[in-house]
Amino acid sequence: MNQKILYQWTEEIAIRLMSLNSWQVANVALFSLGVIQAESSRQRQIAQKVICGERVESAARRLRRFIANERVSLEKVFEDLTGWIVDELPTNTVYLLVDETKLGDRLGVLVVGVAWEGRCIPLAWRCYIANSAADYPEEGQVKVIEKLLACVKRGMPADRKVVVMADRGIGTSPDLCRAVEALGLLYLFRVTSWSKVCTEVGEFTIAAMVSEGESWAASGKIFKKNGRIPAQARAIWSEGYDEPWALVTNDDSLTGFEYAWRNWQEQSFRDLKSHGWQWASSCTQLPGHMERLMLLLVLAYAWVLALGSYAVQLGRAKPLQRHSDGQLRRYWSLFKEGLQLFVEVIYRYGEYLELHFIPDTRLC
Repeated sequence: MNQKILYQWTEEIAIRLMSLNSWQVANVALFSLGVIQAESSRQRQIAQKVICGERVESAARRLRRFIANERVSLEKVFEDLTGWIVDELPTNTVYLLVDETKLGDRLGVLVVGVAWEGRCIPLAWRCYIANSAADYPEEGQVKVIEKLLACVKRGMPADRKVVVMADRGIGTSPDLCRAVEALGLLYLFRVTSWSKVCTEVGEFTIAAMVSEGESWAASGKIFKKNGRIPAQARAIWSEGYDEPWALVTNDDSLTGFEYAWRNWQEQSFRDLKSHGWQWASSCTQLPGHMERLMLLLVLAYAWVLALGSYAVQLGRAKPLQRHSDGQLRRYWSLFKEGLQLFVEVIYRYGEYLELHFIPDTRLC
């Protein structure tokens, strides 16, 4: 373990995650660094990378004690984490992405994260036993999302505009629309293809209003059978897509094309699962234990993404590639660029770089 890097990372975590005590900070710093070095979520592999004159099994037991510690208040951590991450993002509008994923047939995870340059950084999450209606959080999906969003909002800098996005499996919900509005937030939700909007001139099936290559907008009321909520409707069918997006929002300044960023959550799940931390291969079985393990994975992920933006600024990133559609795109993701910078500069030479996000001006 590079003691210089560990010390500086510990200091930064202690300053930004103030709800953690000194013992918790020390463990979070140590084991999140271990995640990056091991590129793994498996406890023993993480422990092998962080031993400092102790046996691997001793480090593994220390990690197990941390993830089993119910005194770690994740709600407070979510608030602190949100303030830290969003403070370091150079943007006035924050797009929160809401989605669920499964870790095999063991655990399900509901995540609220912030969109950033092709990826999504988790800010709050809830784990539960997968594929079991009896074990799903008893308050239901909307209440779980509402609680996570409330934690994020409490940590959110006051000067940010916040837009919540969700796909049709989550977003086709009048209750969720009301909950988001009650929190004082904006939403842009995809809804089912048969969803309608009632306008002053008639009722329209949103998705049916466009052909390929077209977009459409109207204001009216949505969810006719469940409250007739005043909202804006958007229909977009981009060329090359199999079907249009049917979208609803409470912000008339949104075109609907912003919804493309929701896919960034999928890219992050891929990083966490297969391209980075091998999340799905973790042997952790209990939802509470996984929620605390996720804190280590998320901090490691956020820092590596930040390092990816440093790699661009320092001229160490791969050159952009021009694709057949004429668009310039990254050769490597920010995540892969960050991992490379960590290995070649941060860990090798002890050159510490704080968690800070720098826009990739090459794509402007």
